[in-house]
Amino acid sequence: MKLSKKLAVTLGLALCSMIGAQMAKADTVVPIQNASFEDSGSLGSLGYNLGPIPGWTTTGGQAGSQVATGLYSTPLPDGTLFAYTNNGATLSQTLTGVSLLANSTYTLSVYVGNRLDDLATDYSFSLMAGSTVLNTFSGNNGTITPGTFQQEFLTFTTGATVPAGDLTIVLSSAGTQTDWDDVALSVAPNDDGPVNTPEPGSIWMLGAGLIGLAGLAVPKSLKA
Repeated sequence: MKLSKKLAVTLGLALCSMIGAQMAKADTVVPIQNASFEDSGSLGSLGYNLGPIPGWTTTGGQAGSQVATGLYSTPLPDGTLFAYTNNGATLSQTLTGVSLLANSTYTLSVYVGNRLDDLATDYSFSLMAGSTVLNTFSGNNGTITPGTFQQEFLTFTTGATVPAGDLTIVLSSAGTQTDWDDVALSVAPNDDGPVNTPEPGSIWMLGAGLIGLAGLAVPKSLKA
């Protein structure tokens, strides 16, 4: 009887440990408002507007939403609209209440487009914490096949201490036009430290259930 109880407890605790570790290592998606620019306001007869784009702030130049008809030969990465910036415009979004976590890696991905008429220009996108620029990806959309979008990435890894401030995403165009779609941000723990570990109470409740199930599974011949 004592042996069967020990086996049941060991099995339950081992399963809890495995599930807890898996939960701690999973990527977490950071919510972004209007990430694919589908919420656009009204479009003009030519299929675009001059903004504003809900959820995003425009600084300098010109920015707005646009349909892909006649501009792209492949489907958009997400939805039916994309955002554009030109003449040095910047689109930004501050993720209010979302700050950096220690010992974690952030991945920002953005789809960048080059129209069929090849309006090539330099562009960049950045991830910031408060006024601190964490990392910037720079390129020229002339390297992207005309009529298509290409996914680009940047990453930033934190240590035990992190810069203060809410996270901000910044999309910038240096010249004629850069097109953007399907902006995404995720965070995952580093190997040297978990990020979103489950609450102890939840783990113990799960453990109790698993231990109970393990106990029920013990053969009658081993029970008193």
